[in-house]
Amino acid sequence: MFEKILIATDNSPLIKNAIEYTGTIFPYADYHLINVINTSDGSIPQTELMQSKMAEISQEALDNGEDILNDMGIEDVKKKKPKGTPSKEIMRYVDEMDIDVLVMATHSKTGAQRVHIGETALHSLQVTSIPSLVFSCECPVRTPEKIFNPTTFSSYSMDATMIALELAEYFGASLTSYHIGENDPGSFSRRVKKRAEKTGIDYTLEIEKGASDEKILHRSKEFDFIVGSRGRKGLAYKFRHLIPSLALSSIEKELIAESEIPFLMVGD
Repeated sequence: MFEKILIATDNSPLIKNAIEYTGTIFPYADYHLINVINTSDGSIPQTELMQSKMAEISQEALDNGEDILNDMGIEDVKKKKPKGTPSKEIMRYVDEMDIDVLVMATHSKTGAQRVHIGETALHSLQVTSIPSLVFSCECPVRTPEKIFNPTTFSSYSMDATMIALELAEYFGASLTSYHIGENDPGSFSRRVKKRAEKTGIDYTLEIEKGASDEKILHRSKEFDFIVGSRGRKGLAYKFRHLIPSLALSSIEKELIAESEIPFLMVGD
């Protein structure tokens, strides 16, 4: 399904769960691990001792991730610990190694006023053009059986729905497309249904025009895997390359921060 997978690792229980989960569902991929030694914070004087300690912690995170994969029978894991700004170094590695999927733990928090997503995850998800498998909490390590695909059936969401179809076939899972656009699903939805029938996928189309973020998040709880698009209609999104903060809408931020199941976000 995916040939090259990059995991942005640390020593947290959440990323351990993410590594185990990813290795279980994609056991035949080539795995890469990255832990960036953050030298971008100029407000903190970085002594030689501090840099040495940071390098030690980084290596430990990489070695622990490799051990997890090795215990699962996955060998020849490639490891990298560059120095610099984490999100920039991760994207540089993605481009250099032609990575297919980026795996991240978000360490997100939600508050009364807004959704808070970890800085490295947020910046990476705003600019990446490859699918990103995001974990905001620990989840059971098992092959997905029910895939949820919130979509508007727009040109931006087309890639996400097609990947959702491929994953449903790969896993032998059911797929539910949850149409949240204001317009009728249109011809693309019929193409998806025809493709699902041809490949024997248990496919359902639910129409919930203009569904609220809360309703989408609530509906997702009945599934065990989400595939959605970062792209959306609107003038603001067209300026995402100049202003990265425009790349993620409120629902994407909600799913990244609060989803209780893995969320595969597909870029454009």
